[in-house]
Amino acid sequence: MQSEQLNSWLSLAANLAVLAGIIFLAIEISQNTDMMRTQINQSRAELAMNEAQSMYNSDYIPALMTKIRQGEDISAEDRERHRSLLRALNRNWDNQLRQHREGFLDDNIPRSVRNGVIIEIATIELARQEWERTKQMYSDEYIAFVDDILAEQ
Repeated sequence: MQSEQLNSWLSLAANLAVLAGIIFLAIEISQNTDMMRTQINQSRAELAMNEAQSMYNSDYIPALMTKIRQGEDISAEDRERHRSLLRALNRNWDNQLRQHREGFLDDNIPRSVRNGVIIEIATIELARQEWERTKQMYSDEYIAFVDDILAEQ
């Protein structure tokens, strides 16, 4: 009888230990998820700061964007600079929307990307032309997102 009672107590203790382990694991996963979200946001902030710094320290981009926004003609070399800039912006926005769909980024992302598309593509004829020429480089979801914005403008 004592051996059965001892086995019952040992089984109960083992089951409680397993339950405690599962709870501990769930807490660890939650903390890890929070840390990863924080790291993603930090990386995005650093990327934004680096992008801004590369823009305002550039010998070309501010003058180029001023010309483009004013509708002035630009050289073939400046067109290549603008194409590279647009590819980088579009790749970044496509990635942000994907991460948002997967639940890694906050709900402000679509609004933020939408504003960027309006400012950098929708209001600039040269950028609209480049979008039409290169949009097949991006995800179907992003293409639909940008095309919807451009149709509204």
